[in-house]
Amino acid sequence: MTEVRRRRVAYNEEVSRRANDRLREDWRRLGMAEEEEGLFLCECGDVTCKDPLRVRLLDYEAVRAQAGIYVVIPGHEDTEIEGVVEDVLPSTNGFNVVRKHEAMP
Repeated sequence: MTEVRRRRVAYNEEVSRRANDRLREDWRRLGMAEEEEGLFLCECGDVTCKDPLRVRLLDYEAVRAQAGIYVVIPGHEDTEIEGVVEDVLPSTNGFNVVRKHEAMP
């Protein structure tokens, strides 16, 4: 992957992440329980992707607690830079958790 593409993907992911952080705060402000599912955006690196996914607030917190971890729609993984992991959440429903290769243990 070229450095230009790597930077563009990182920027796209960061834009989605910031939007999801605002959504998370909105869900909290509205009194949503941690076990309830909120709508979030796919955090893949595709600038055109605006696909929503449902994630429990508790699960989103678990993902956000670690650097290099993102939630994506199944099939939106970029295997060149990331891999699907199952060590962050025991199971997911309708989304995958991916870890950037450089963040892999």
